Amino acid sequence: MECIQNTSAGRWRDTLLVPGSFWDILQYIMIRVLLPVFSLAGQLAFSQTPVTPKPPFTAAEAERGKAIAEKSAEIRRDIKNMRDPAEPFKIMGNLYFVGVANGEVYLLTSPQGHILFGAGFPDTVDQVQKNIETVGFKLTDVKAILVNHNHQDQSGGTATLKQRSGAQVMAGFAEIPYLEHGGVLPQGANVAPGGGGGGYPPVKVDRALFDGDVVKVGPLTVNIYLAPGHSPSPTSFLYPVKEGSKTYRVFEFCCWEYPDDLSRSFFINEASARHNLELFRKVLPVDIYLETGAYGWSGALNQPSGTMQERMARVKENHMLFANPEIFKSWSAAREVELEEKLAKLKASGKPPYN
Repeated sequence: MECIQNTSAGRWRDTLLVPGSFWDILQYIMIRVLLPVFSLAGQLAFSQTPVTPKPPFTAAEAERGKAIAEKSAEIRRDIKNMRDPAEPFKIMGNLYFVGVANGEVYLLTSPQGHILFGAGFPDTVDQVQKNIETVGFKLTDVKAILVNHNHQDQSGGTATLKQRSGAQVMAGFAEIPYLEHGGVLPQGANVAPGGGGGGYPPVKVDRALFDGDVVKVGPLTVNIYLAPGHSPSPTSFLYPVKEGSKTYRVFEFCCWEYPDDLSRSFFINEASARHNLELFRKVLPVDIYLETGAYGWSGALNQPSGTMQERMARVKENHMLFANPEIFKSWSAAREVELEEKLAKLKASGKPPYN
């Protein structure tokens, strides 16, 4: 056996040149013929082995969830201008949609004060305020503004809404540097890039939120869960709303992301993705699912077809479309399968961080 250098790969490899004895021939066959065949067979077997989610999720739910995720992506592509006006409406009980075409802003009300989830873009503040008033409430009665993450479409209007309402602003602890610098950190800041969508008026954050925190305004109670990935510490919200004699569990989350190439991702990794999958299990059952964008509403996904505008019109007429616990459970099951499939490909490819 002669050892030669493979200069194209920059590595040394053992290369069989000419088999001689019986044992040389046998070794040659093993290395050059049988091993590649076994390897290919193993790869084919692995690729044909279906990935199933762990309990309480099922394979059937994962299949339904895959279709739901595809529908969500289709709806998202239909939103041509995220800043377009949208009519407000009741989601369920004391919970209202008061944002613009991309969703983002929700109002949870009580006689002792309200909670606003999200703030929208800097230039859609007037529309948000108008929508709050249209559903019968005053911006000045908002006592807390809870933002999911620091990007412009979610937090751009926070400073102005805080100034107009006098409300306290609360955000995940790792979002605060971006919020207080208008989404753009000073040059040389010792923090990984986490802003998004351009700058906006900076806002002073009154309370840092951590995993397991609880926010209360009068009778309103919101449980806080951090779900890193989309930004350093996106904040998910779980809270009850009551319609008639029934209480519904509402979960607002942003955003599931696990790309095929992690080499440019600062906050998306295997650990953060698994953390979020465990979060999905922890918050079950979820009756009403609200992703920060309207394309992820359970009310929008609980419809067979239609543009985002058509889906909004239907849920405005029939808000019970929002109540479907199978939407979130199936979506979660599909995300777990997606993660395992992508992880297998990433690890096999040798791409960062698995190189």
